[in-house]
Amino acid sequence: MGSLLRSEDMVLVRLYLDRTAAHDTLDELGKVGCLQLEDLNSQASAFQRAYAGEVKRCDEMLRRIRFFEANIAQEPDLQQILEDAKDELAVRETYATDSLSLDDLDSRLASTEVAIRSILQNQHSLESQYYQLSELRAVLEKAGGVFQSAPMARSSEYGSLARDPDATAGDSSTGAVFAADVESHPSTATDPRVTERLLRPGSTVFDNVSGLSLMLSYYTGVVPVSRQEALERTLFRATRGNCFVKFVTVEQPLMDPETREPEMKAVYVILYSGAQAKNKIAKILAAFGDSKYPFGETAEEQQLALTECRSRLDDLKTVLDQTRTTSRETLSFVAGKVPAWKRKVMREKAVFHSMNLLNWDTSSKLFIAEGWCPAFAVDDVRVALTVGKQRSRVQMDSMMEVKPVSSAHGKVHPPTYFRTNRFTEVFQGIVESYGVASYKELNPAVFTVVSFPFLFAVMFGDVGHGIIMALVAAYVISLEKKVSRSKLDEMTLTVFDGRYIIFLMGLFSIFTGLIYNEFFAVPLDFFGSRWRFTSASEMACGVDNCMNPAAVMPPLSPYPFGFDPVWKSTSTALLFFNSYKMKLSIVLGVAQMVMGICCSYANATHFKEPVDVWYVFVPQMIFMNATFGYLVVLIFIKWLTDWNAPGAKPAPDLKAVMIGMFMSPGSVPPELQLYPGQAFVQAILLLLALVAIPWMLIPKPLILKRRYEARISQKYRILVDDEPGGGVVGEKTGLFEASTTPSKAGDAASMEKGSSAAVQAEAMDISGSEDEEEFDFSEVVVHQMIHTIEFVLGAVSNTASYLRLWALSLAHAELSDVFLEKLLYMTIGTGSSVAIAIGFFLWAGATIGVLMLMESLSAFLHALRLHWVEFQNKFYNQHGDGVKFAPFDFNALDPDAA
Repeated sequence: MGSLLRSEDMVLVRLYLDRTAAHDTLDELGKVGCLQLEDLNSQASAFQRAYAGEVKRCDEMLRRIRFFEANIAQEPDLQQILEDAKDELAVRETYATDSLSLDDLDSRLASTEVAIRSILQNQHSLESQYYQLSELRAVLEKAGGVFQSAPMARSSEYGSLARDPDATAGDSSTGAVFAADVESHPSTATDPRVTERLLRPGSTVFDNVSGLSLMLSYYTGVVPVSRQEALERTLFRATRGNCFVKFVTVEQPLMDPETREPEMKAVYVILYSGAQAKNKIAKILAAFGDSKYPFGETAEEQQLALTECRSRLDDLKTVLDQTRTTSRETLSFVAGKVPAWKRKVMREKAVFHSMNLLNWDTSSKLFIAEGWCPAFAVDDVRVALTVGKQRSRVQMDSMMEVKPVSSAHGKVHPPTYFRTNRFTEVFQGIVESYGVASYKELNPAVFTVVSFPFLFAVMFGDVGHGIIMALVAAYVISLEKKVSRSKLDEMTLTVFDGRYIIFLMGLFSIFTGLIYNEFFAVPLDFFGSRWRFTSASEMACGVDNCMNPAAVMPPLSPYPFGFDPVWKSTSTALLFFNSYKMKLSIVLGVAQMVMGICCSYANATHFKEPVDVWYVFVPQMIFMNATFGYLVVLIFIKWLTDWNAPGAKPAPDLKAVMIGMFMSPGSVPPELQLYPGQAFVQAILLLLALVAIPWMLIPKPLILKRRYEARISQKYRILVDDEPGGGVVGEKTGLFEASTTPSKAGDAASMEKGSSAAVQAEAMDISGSEDEEEFDFSEVVVHQMIHTIEFVLGAVSNTASYLRLWALSLAHAELSDVFLEKLLYMTIGTGSSVAIAIGFFLWAGATIGVLMLMESLSAFLHALRLHWVEFQNKFYNQHGDGVKFAPFDFNALDPDAA
């Protein structure tokens, strides 16, 4: 019977399915979720499988659905519709049969994708035109002002252009640049050498002035403000100053046609002369990616272009709004359907992927499936076969053959499956992060439920901190039903998954905090202190044993629970707590390691391995208890001895006792004597520890070698069928032997012969897997040597590793004291309400940020290491990792991973 202590009993099943019923049957098995299928086509690649085309088709459908989701995610209200549809789908019957077939769904997805792509393409094109016209409007509005504000020019006496000092800006009605205002300057109106307006897309040609043919050209467009200075500097250097650049910043941000992000831009006007300069400037503008727009030659052309641009923008805005409305309506409809479509496609893909694992029997026209199933779920598989046959409406019944693991032929490795609930799954996850247990191996999660939060609390003992942690976890637990249906980020999901272990860590921290008598580093005096200070001595005496205060006698009745609160204010507090917590760490560590060794005994007896009992468990138990188990005994002897009794000597140092035990066996100095006969006991324990090392190292490889040789000498020859075409008895197809395949009615004799051969095969014990692998004695010796050395050295290092309980507990207590005294008490001493308020918030922030978050995470990681390295390595995964049970289950499909 399976439990959390050992994995569930597994059975090996073989299914025989009609080709028509295979799809519906696997669909029903996916709903049940209790069958792990084995790959019977492992020699074929993914592209050679029978249903590779269907899997590829489902992948294409999922691609379309991801395309829909990507466009829906751009609109918050559409995303909300999608989330509501997911919640509605989760509340509904999870596996209600969808009437829409896969072919119809594929056609609908394809047509919907074409429609949405067409709408989005039109929308994209319209938006690009709209953004470009917006930039053109800015150019037409700003560039005209640049030209209109330009000064007048006249011909000098030397035939070149010179600025007229009396000239004013050109008439705004004409928009001329370097042009004479006829009405304002009559002297220049009739002068043929006055320059013409330079508003021509190519160039503006001046009349011949003293034989010189002068020509100016221009570029207009927009540039991001962030690149304005770089463009101006580059143009100046490229043309050696032979161009004029003018920038006018646009007040409102413009949407960039390429990036579709709002950006501050400026309109530029570049005046230059010559084809060489034109080519350079064109290349520079192309390199900068700046947009160039035409600018009319005359004011009338500019005004007409601006009017047409504004009219075109209005029309585009109307069409664009209609297109966006159509797009939103289409995506809104799709958002309500996407979750159901996605679930349907993912289920179909999983079914086709599972069908690729089946073997097609051409002789019987059947699909053959093999897999593992928990023994308690065999009836559920049978029901799924019946329902699948009814759905497919075939005449032939689907058949199932069941074999328990003990009678399954060949070397099989059943998967490991532990039934967990919301409370135990987090502890199982902690254990399996180290490695998956072998089939029927002892599960450390049973002990981790208690030991993990307790070891954490030893390092994090404080009543106040434990209350905060427990309340936070209790609040998360209260939101369990609501939060479980929501999509959480990684950090929040980690806290939610660990809500029960955090709750236990908080409760255990309250317990150890009561032992340490600390509430936010403040001692709690529930029962009244048992010590009293007097003027007769600097040392306190017991309140019920203080007849002579100078004698400094301890109290006759100690503090009922935990540490006496007076210890917190004494000068010897740190020394006292250090001594206690260091010894407590050793006691807890040795106790947990001994429990791990006892778990190895439980595994050895369960798997009927007496070699592991007598040559692994026994010597390990002797070595551990003869060394560090003896140290724990000494700790308790020292705790239970009254060192204040009349005539008692000072308490000995246990470190010196242990060093003397190994360095000078058989002799104990009087100052290190703890009990009578100590020297003899220590010598015997040291001898047992030394004997245990070769006991672990030598016998097991020799016994395994002798067992292998005996098995080889007694092995029968392989039986071969005498019939023509007969094969080796027990020849296997998958995990089942070939002789178990159903035969036709006319093959009764052959079937009988096959059954007889199978009996002989079982007599040969071919189900035993050890003789199927080559035995390498040298490899076994090396492995045992490594295992022995690792255990002996690990006994020392692992025991020392448990001192982290003392170190982390001390650090936690000292940090709490520092924050309390330096942030809270110091500000209270000032008497200022403002300082007190600031100090309180600083203390609260340090407590939450440093102690509740950073320190708790540190304690969690240290407790995790103690379980993985110091505890589990004594018995867990000693024969390699197991295989986690991974059934074909629709509930395991992750919609976000598709």
